[in-house]
Amino acid sequence: MNKLTATDFLQRAQKYHSRLIEIRRTIHANPELAYEEHETSALARGVLDELGVETKSIAKTGVLGKLVGGTDGGCVALRADMDALPIHEETGLPFASQKPGVMHACGHDAHTAMALGAAMILSEIRESIPGTVKFFMQPSEELLPGGAPAMIAEGALESPPVEAIFGQHVLPLREAGQLGFFSGTMMASADELYITITGKSGHAAIPHTALDPIVTAAEIVVGLQKIVSRNLDPFDRGVVSITMIEGGHTTNVIPDDVKMKGTMRAMNEEWREYAHRRIEEIVDGVCKANGAEYELEIRKGYPALSNHPASTEFAWSGARELIGSNQVFQAEPMMGAEDFAYYLQKVPGTFWWIGAGTPEQGCVAGLHNSRFTIDENILPVGAAMLAWTAYRYLDIWLRGTDKK
Repeated sequence: MNKLTATDFLQRAQKYHSRLIEIRRTIHANPELAYEEHETSALARGVLDELGVETKSIAKTGVLGKLVGGTDGGCVALRADMDALPIHEETGLPFASQKPGVMHACGHDAHTAMALGAAMILSEIRESIPGTVKFFMQPSEELLPGGAPAMIAEGALESPPVEAIFGQHVLPLREAGQLGFFSGTMMASADELYITITGKSGHAAIPHTALDPIVTAAEIVVGLQKIVSRNLDPFDRGVVSITMIEGGHTTNVIPDDVKMKGTMRAMNEEWREYAHRRIEEIVDGVCKANGAEYELEIRKGYPALSNHPASTEFAWSGARELIGSNQVFQAEPMMGAEDFAYYLQKVPGTFWWIGAGTPEQGCVAGLHNSRFTIDENILPVGAAMLAWTAYRYLDIWLRGTDKK
Protein backbone atom coordinates (compact mmCIF):
# COMPACT_ATOMS: atom_id res chain seq x y z
CA MET A 1 0.00 0.00 0.00
CA ASN A 2 1.22 3.50 -0.81
CA LYS A 3 1.99 5.90 2.01
CA LEU A 4 -1.28 7.09 3.56
CA THR A 5 -1.95 10.82 3.76
CA ALA A 6 -4.27 13.02 5.79
CA THR A 7 -6.54 13.31 2.76
CA ASP A 8 -6.90 9.53 2.69
CA PHE A 9 -8.21 9.62 6.26
CA LEU A 10 -10.72 12.36 5.56
CA GLN A 11 -12.01 10.54 2.49
CA ARG A 12 -12.36 7.29 4.38
CA ALA A 13 -14.16 9.08 7.21
CA GLN A 14 -16.68 10.64 4.84
CA LYS A 15 -17.74 7.16 3.73
CA TYR A 16 -18.99 6.51 7.24
CA HIS A 17 -20.77 9.82 7.76
CA SER A 18 -24.31 8.42 7.64
CA ARG A 19 -23.34 5.50 9.90
CA LEU A 20 -21.80 7.86 12.43
CA ILE A 21 -24.94 10.01 12.44
CA GLU A 22 -27.01 6.88 13.04
CA ILE A 23 -24.78 5.82 15.95
CA ARG A 24 -24.75 9.30 17.48
CA ARG A 25 -28.53 9.68 17.24
CA THR A 26 -29.17 6.23 18.70
CA ILE A 27 -27.00 7.07 21.71
CA HIS A 28 -28.52 10.54 21.98
CA ALA A 29 -32.06 9.21 22.08
CA ASN A 30 -31.12 6.65 24.72
CA PRO A 31 -28.87 8.51 27.18
CA GLU A 32 -27.49 6.77 30.24
CA LEU A 33 -26.00 8.27 33.38
CA ALA A 34 -22.61 7.41 34.87
CA TYR A 35 -22.09 3.67 35.34
CA GLU A 36 -25.49 2.99 33.79
CA GLU A 37 -24.17 2.99 30.19
CA HIS A 38 -25.28 -0.60 29.47
CA GLU A 39 -26.94 0.03 26.09
CA THR A 40 -24.24 2.45 24.98
CA SER A 41 -21.52 0.01 26.00
CA ALA A 42 -23.24 -2.83 24.13
CA LEU A 43 -23.56 -0.66 21.01
CA ALA A 44 -19.88 0.34 21.12
CA ARG A 45 -18.75 -3.21 21.72
CA GLY A 46 -20.93 -4.48 18.92
CA VAL A 47 -19.41 -2.05 16.42
CA LEU A 48 -15.86 -2.90 17.52
CA ASP A 49 -16.58 -6.63 17.33
CA GLU A 50 -17.91 -6.21 13.79
CA LEU A 51 -14.63 -4.54 12.85
CA GLY A 52 -12.56 -7.39 14.25
CA VAL A 53 -11.30 -5.29 17.15
CA GLU A 54 -10.62 -7.35 20.26
CA THR A 55 -12.87 -6.15 23.10
CA LYS A 56 -13.44 -6.71 26.78
CA SER A 57 -15.53 -5.16 29.52
CA ILE A 58 -13.75 -2.84 31.94
CA ALA A 59 -14.59 -0.36 34.70
CA LYS A 60 -18.14 -1.73 35.21
CA THR A 61 -19.76 -0.38 32.03
CA GLY A 62 -16.72 0.51 29.93
CA VAL A 63 -15.27 -1.21 26.88
CA LEU A 64 -11.60 -1.66 26.06
CA GLY A 65 -10.88 -2.29 22.38
CA LYS A 66 -7.54 -3.40 20.98
CA LEU A 67 -6.72 -3.26 17.28
CA VAL A 68 -3.45 -5.00 16.47
CA GLY A 69 -1.71 -3.77 13.33
CA GLY A 70 0.04 -5.69 10.61
CA THR A 71 3.54 -5.22 12.03
CA ASP A 72 5.06 -4.84 15.46
CA GLY A 73 5.34 -1.39 16.96
CA GLY A 74 4.21 0.83 19.81
CA CYS A 75 0.80 1.32 21.36
CA VAL A 76 -1.38 4.41 21.29
CA ALA A 77 -4.77 4.93 22.94
CA LEU A 78 -7.84 6.90 21.84
CA ARG A 79 -10.43 7.76 24.48
CA ALA A 80 -14.16 8.56 24.28
CA ASP A 81 -16.55 9.07 27.20
CA MET A 82 -20.08 7.67 27.08
CA ASP A 83 -22.22 8.97 29.97
CA ALA A 84 -25.01 11.53 29.85
CA LEU A 85 -26.16 14.21 32.30
CA PRO A 86 -29.21 14.54 34.61
CA ILE A 87 -30.72 17.33 32.48
CA HIS A 88 -34.14 17.37 30.82
CA GLU A 89 -33.70 17.89 27.08
CA GLU A 90 -35.48 20.82 25.43
CA THR A 91 -34.07 20.70 21.89
CA GLY A 92 -37.21 19.39 20.19
CA LEU A 93 -35.07 17.21 17.93
CA PRO A 94 -36.72 14.16 16.36
CA PHE A 95 -34.06 12.01 18.04
CA ALA A 96 -34.22 13.83 21.39
CA SER A 97 -33.80 11.92 24.63
CA GLN A 98 -36.50 9.37 25.31
CA LYS A 99 -35.65 9.43 29.01
CA PRO A 100 -37.11 12.37 30.97
CA GLY A 101 -34.48 14.16 32.99
CA VAL A 102 -31.50 12.61 31.19
CA MET A 103 -29.75 13.92 28.07
CA HIS A 104 -26.45 14.11 26.24
CA ALA A 105 -25.75 17.77 26.95
CA CYS A 106 -21.97 17.45 26.80
CA GLY A 107 -21.43 15.71 23.47
CA HIS A 108 -20.43 12.28 24.76
CA ASP A 109 -22.73 10.71 22.17
CA ALA A 110 -20.64 12.42 19.49
CA HIS A 111 -17.38 11.48 21.21
CA THR A 112 -18.39 7.83 21.17
CA ALA A 113 -19.50 7.96 17.53
CA MET A 114 -16.26 9.65 16.43
CA ALA A 115 -14.08 7.12 18.27
CA LEU A 116 -15.99 4.29 16.63
CA GLY A 117 -15.52 6.08 13.31
CA ALA A 118 -11.78 6.11 13.96
CA ALA A 119 -11.96 2.36 14.56
CA MET A 120 -13.75 1.92 11.22
CA ILE A 121 -11.01 3.80 9.40
CA LEU A 122 -8.13 2.06 11.17
CA SER A 123 -9.63 -1.39 10.68
CA GLU A 124 -9.53 -0.74 6.93
CA ILE A 125 -5.80 -0.10 7.03
CA ARG A 126 -4.95 -2.62 9.74
CA GLU A 127 -2.07 -4.17 7.79
CA SER A 128 -0.42 -0.76 7.42
CA ILE A 129 -0.45 -0.03 11.15
CA PRO A 130 2.86 -0.67 12.92
CA GLY A 131 1.68 -1.44 16.41
CA THR A 132 -1.50 -1.41 18.44
CA VAL A 133 -4.35 1.08 18.84
CA LYS A 134 -6.47 0.87 21.97
CA PHE A 135 -9.96 2.33 22.24
CA PHE A 136 -11.02 3.49 25.69
CA MET A 137 -14.83 3.62 25.64
CA GLN A 138 -15.03 5.12 29.10
CA PRO A 139 -17.95 5.37 31.54
CA SER A 140 -18.63 8.03 34.16
CA GLU A 141 -16.74 11.13 33.08
CA GLU A 142 -19.41 13.34 34.64
CA LEU A 143 -19.49 11.83 38.13
CA LEU A 144 -16.73 11.82 40.75
CA PRO A 145 -14.40 10.01 41.08
CA GLY A 146 -14.67 9.56 37.30
CA GLY A 147 -14.27 6.51 35.11
CA ALA A 148 -10.65 7.16 34.14
CA PRO A 149 -9.15 6.02 37.49
CA ALA A 150 -11.13 2.78 37.23
CA MET A 151 -9.92 2.21 33.66
CA ILE A 152 -6.33 2.76 34.80
CA ALA A 153 -6.70 0.56 37.89
CA GLU A 154 -8.03 -2.30 35.77
CA GLY A 155 -5.05 -2.20 33.42
CA ALA A 156 -6.23 -0.20 30.40
CA LEU A 157 -2.79 1.37 30.06
CA GLU A 158 -1.02 -2.02 30.18
CA SER A 159 -0.66 -5.13 27.98
CA PRO A 160 0.77 -3.66 25.84
CA PRO A 161 1.76 -0.47 27.64
CA VAL A 162 0.24 2.67 26.16
CA GLU A 163 2.95 5.09 25.04
CA ALA A 164 0.63 8.02 24.26
CA ILE A 165 -3.05 8.84 24.61
CA PHE A 166 -5.26 11.27 22.70
CA GLY A 167 -8.80 12.52 23.16
CA GLN A 168 -11.14 15.27 22.03
CA HIS A 169 -14.19 17.19 23.20
CA VAL A 170 -16.84 19.09 21.28
CA LEU A 171 -16.88 22.87 21.76
CA PRO A 172 -20.19 24.39 20.64
CA LEU A 173 -18.99 28.00 20.80
CA ARG A 174 -16.42 27.41 18.03
CA GLU A 175 -17.17 26.98 14.34
CA ALA A 176 -18.04 23.41 13.43
CA GLY A 177 -15.08 21.32 12.31
CA GLN A 178 -12.33 23.56 13.65
CA LEU A 179 -9.72 21.96 15.93
CA GLY A 180 -8.19 23.74 18.92
CA PHE A 181 -5.03 22.89 20.86
CA PHE A 182 -3.33 24.13 24.01
CA SER A 183 0.05 23.09 25.36
CA GLY A 184 0.22 22.89 29.15
CA THR A 185 -2.52 23.20 31.76
CA MET A 186 -5.73 23.62 29.77
CA MET A 187 -8.43 22.63 32.28
CA ALA A 188 -8.82 23.01 36.03
CA SER A 189 -9.01 20.60 38.91
CA ALA A 190 -12.48 20.24 40.41
CA ASP A 191 -13.29 19.71 44.08
CA GLU A 192 -16.71 19.62 45.75
CA LEU A 193 -17.47 21.45 49.00
CA TYR A 194 -20.05 20.24 51.54
CA ILE A 195 -20.55 22.39 54.66
CA THR A 196 -23.08 22.09 57.47
CA ILE A 197 -23.32 24.93 60.00
CA THR A 198 -25.10 24.05 63.25
CA GLY A 199 -26.45 26.72 65.60
CA LYS A 200 -29.51 26.81 67.85
CA SER A 201 -33.02 27.48 66.67
CA GLY A 202 -35.22 30.15 68.18
CA HIS A 203 -37.77 32.84 67.52
CA ALA A 204 -36.63 35.29 64.86
CA ALA A 205 -37.97 38.21 66.92
CA ILE A 206 -35.61 37.40 69.80
CA PRO A 207 -32.41 36.36 68.00
CA HIS A 208 -30.26 36.83 71.11
CA THR A 209 -31.80 33.66 72.55
CA ALA A 210 -30.78 31.64 69.50
CA LEU A 211 -27.56 31.01 67.58
CA ASP A 212 -28.20 31.98 63.97
CA PRO A 213 -26.53 29.60 61.46
CA ILE A 214 -27.79 31.68 58.52
CA VAL A 215 -25.74 34.72 59.54
CA THR A 216 -22.73 32.45 60.11
CA ALA A 217 -23.21 30.86 56.68
CA ALA A 218 -23.43 34.30 55.06
CA GLU A 219 -20.11 35.32 56.62
CA ILE A 220 -18.54 32.10 55.39
CA VAL A 221 -19.75 32.71 51.82
CA VAL A 222 -18.19 36.18 51.81
CA GLY A 223 -15.01 34.91 53.45
CA LEU A 224 -14.52 32.14 50.92
CA GLN A 225 -14.60 34.66 48.06
CA LYS A 226 -11.47 36.26 49.48
CA ILE A 227 -9.47 33.10 48.82
CA VAL A 228 -9.42 33.94 45.13
CA SER A 229 -9.44 37.73 45.37
CA ARG A 230 -6.75 37.97 48.08
CA ASN A 231 -4.89 34.62 48.23
CA LEU A 232 -4.32 33.89 44.54
CA ASP A 233 -1.82 35.52 42.20
CA PRO A 234 -3.90 37.74 39.87
CA PHE A 235 -2.12 36.15 36.89
CA ASP A 236 -3.22 32.67 37.99
CA ARG A 237 -6.70 31.16 37.80
CA GLY A 238 -9.00 29.79 40.48
CA VAL A 239 -12.65 29.62 41.51
CA VAL A 240 -14.42 29.10 44.83
CA SER A 241 -18.21 29.16 44.45
CA ILE A 242 -20.98 28.30 46.88
CA THR A 243 -23.81 27.07 44.67
CA MET A 244 -26.41 25.84 47.16
CA ILE A 245 -27.63 27.14 50.53
CA GLU A 246 -30.43 25.36 52.36
CA GLY A 247 -31.74 26.33 55.77
CA GLY A 248 -34.93 27.41 57.47
CA HIS A 249 -38.53 26.93 56.47
CA THR A 250 -40.52 29.98 57.51
CA THR A 251 -40.26 33.73 58.22
CA ASN A 252 -40.17 33.83 62.01
CA VAL A 253 -37.96 30.90 63.02
CA ILE A 254 -34.17 30.82 63.17
CA PRO A 255 -33.23 27.29 62.07
CA ASP A 256 -30.92 24.85 63.78
CA ASP A 257 -28.64 24.39 60.80
CA VAL A 258 -27.73 25.46 57.29
CA LYS A 259 -26.29 23.23 54.56
CA MET A 260 -24.11 24.56 51.77
CA LYS A 261 -22.55 23.03 48.69
CA GLY A 262 -20.05 24.43 46.25
CA THR A 263 -17.12 23.89 43.95
CA MET A 264 -13.46 24.83 43.92
CA ARG A 265 -11.33 24.97 40.78
CA ALA A 266 -7.55 25.36 40.47
CA MET A 267 -4.95 25.28 37.73
CA ASN A 268 -2.05 24.04 39.85
CA GLU A 269 -1.72 21.54 42.68
CA GLU A 270 0.22 23.82 45.03
CA TRP A 271 -2.51 26.46 45.17
CA ARG A 272 -5.18 23.76 45.24
CA GLU A 273 -3.79 22.33 48.47
CA TYR A 274 -3.30 25.82 49.91
CA ALA A 275 -6.91 26.73 49.10
CA HIS A 276 -8.14 23.58 50.84
CA ARG A 277 -6.39 24.74 54.02
CA ARG A 278 -7.79 28.25 53.68
CA ILE A 279 -11.35 26.92 53.31
CA GLU A 280 -10.93 24.96 56.54
CA GLU A 281 -9.42 27.97 58.32
CA ILE A 282 -12.21 30.33 57.22
CA VAL A 283 -15.05 27.96 58.09
CA ASP A 284 -13.46 27.12 61.43
CA GLY A 285 -12.68 30.76 62.29
CA VAL A 286 -16.11 32.14 61.41
CA CYS A 287 -17.89 29.37 63.28
CA LYS A 288 -15.75 29.88 66.37
CA ALA A 289 -16.39 33.65 66.25
CA ASN A 290 -20.14 33.02 66.16
CA GLY A 291 -20.24 30.08 68.57
CA ALA A 292 -21.46 27.67 65.87
CA GLU A 293 -20.40 24.11 65.09
CA TYR A 294 -19.61 22.84 61.62
CA GLU A 295 -18.93 19.83 59.45
CA LEU A 296 -16.79 20.32 56.35
CA GLU A 297 -16.06 17.85 53.58
CA ILE A 298 -13.81 18.73 50.67
CA ARG A 299 -14.41 15.95 48.17
CA LYS A 300 -11.32 15.94 46.01
CA GLY A 301 -12.13 15.55 42.33
CA TYR A 302 -10.25 15.54 39.06
CA PRO A 303 -6.75 17.00 38.86
CA ALA A 304 -5.91 19.79 36.44
CA LEU A 305 -5.57 18.62 32.85
CA SER A 306 -2.06 19.33 31.56
CA ASN A 307 -1.35 18.56 27.92
CA HIS A 308 2.18 17.39 27.19
CA PRO A 309 3.94 19.99 25.01
CA ALA A 310 5.59 17.60 22.54
CA SER A 311 2.46 15.47 22.10
CA THR A 312 0.36 18.61 21.67
CA GLU A 313 2.60 20.01 18.96
CA PHE A 314 2.59 16.61 17.25
CA ALA A 315 -1.22 16.43 17.15
CA TRP A 316 -1.46 20.13 16.23
CA SER A 317 0.81 19.68 13.22
CA GLY A 318 -1.23 16.67 12.13
CA ALA A 319 -4.43 18.74 12.35
CA ARG A 320 -2.92 21.36 10.06
CA GLU A 321 -2.23 18.63 7.52
CA LEU A 322 -5.72 17.21 7.91
CA ILE A 323 -7.93 20.32 7.67
CA GLY A 324 -5.59 23.23 6.92
CA SER A 325 -3.96 25.82 9.15
CA ASN A 326 -6.88 28.24 8.83
CA GLN A 327 -9.18 25.74 10.57
CA VAL A 328 -6.85 25.09 13.51
CA PHE A 329 -6.84 27.45 16.47
CA GLN A 330 -4.95 28.19 19.65
CA ALA A 331 -7.29 27.19 22.48
CA GLU A 332 -7.64 29.05 25.78
CA PRO A 333 -7.49 27.53 29.26
CA MET A 334 -10.88 27.04 30.91
CA MET A 335 -12.09 26.26 34.42
CA GLY A 336 -14.05 23.19 33.40
CA ALA A 337 -12.66 19.81 34.50
CA GLU A 338 -12.06 16.51 32.73
CA ASP A 339 -11.01 13.13 34.09
CA PHE A 340 -8.85 12.64 30.98
CA ALA A 341 -6.36 14.43 33.26
CA TYR A 342 -5.72 11.15 35.07
CA TYR A 343 -4.40 9.50 31.90
CA LEU A 344 -2.07 12.43 31.26
CA GLN A 345 -0.58 11.93 34.71
CA LYS A 346 0.49 8.46 33.60
CA VAL A 347 1.48 8.78 29.92
CA PRO A 348 2.19 11.57 27.41
CA GLY A 349 -0.67 12.83 25.30
CA THR A 350 -3.02 15.69 24.59
CA PHE A 351 -6.69 16.61 24.63
CA TRP A 352 -8.09 18.92 21.96
CA TRP A 353 -11.33 20.71 21.11
CA ILE A 354 -13.43 20.14 18.03
CA GLY A 355 -15.75 23.02 17.16
CA ALA A 356 -19.40 21.97 16.97
CA GLY A 357 -21.34 25.20 16.54
CA THR A 358 -23.35 26.30 13.51
CA PRO A 359 -25.89 29.10 14.20
CA GLU A 360 -27.78 28.37 10.98
CA GLN A 361 -28.58 24.90 12.35
CA GLY A 362 -29.40 26.21 15.82
CA CYS A 363 -26.21 24.75 17.28
CA VAL A 364 -25.46 27.63 19.63
CA ALA A 365 -26.19 26.41 23.17
CA GLY A 366 -23.26 25.82 25.49
CA LEU A 367 -22.22 22.62 27.20
CA HIS A 368 -24.51 21.28 29.95
CA ASN A 369 -27.43 23.25 28.49
CA SER A 370 -30.87 21.69 27.96
CA ARG A 371 -30.84 22.98 24.36
CA PHE A 372 -27.35 21.75 23.53
CA THR A 373 -26.78 20.02 20.21
CA ILE A 374 -24.03 19.76 17.58
CA ASP A 375 -23.50 20.12 13.87
CA GLU A 376 -23.24 16.48 12.79
CA ASN A 377 -20.92 17.40 9.93
CA ILE A 378 -18.12 17.32 12.50
CA LEU A 379 -18.44 13.56 13.00
CA PRO A 380 -16.21 12.48 10.09
CA VAL A 381 -13.72 15.26 10.90
CA GLY A 382 -13.39 14.05 14.48
CA ALA A 383 -13.16 10.42 13.39
CA ALA A 384 -10.48 11.24 10.84
CA MET A 385 -8.50 13.32 13.33
CA LEU A 386 -8.42 10.53 15.91
CA ALA A 387 -7.50 7.87 13.35
CA TRP A 388 -4.92 10.08 11.62
CA THR A 389 -3.26 10.98 14.91
CA ALA A 390 -3.03 7.34 16.04
CA TYR A 391 -1.69 6.14 12.68
CA ARG A 392 0.75 9.01 12.33
CA TYR A 393 2.01 8.56 15.88
CA LEU A 394 2.77 4.91 15.35
CA ASP A 395 4.12 5.30 11.83
CA ILE A 396 6.17 8.47 12.25
CA TRP A 397 6.58 9.44 15.86
CA LEU A 398 7.62 6.09 17.37
CA ARG A 399 9.88 5.32 14.43
CA GLY A 400 11.53 8.73 14.49
CA THR A 401 14.59 9.83 16.39
CA ASP A 402 12.71 12.63 18.16
CA LYS A 403 10.51 10.44 20.35
CA LYS A 404 9.91 12.16 23.67
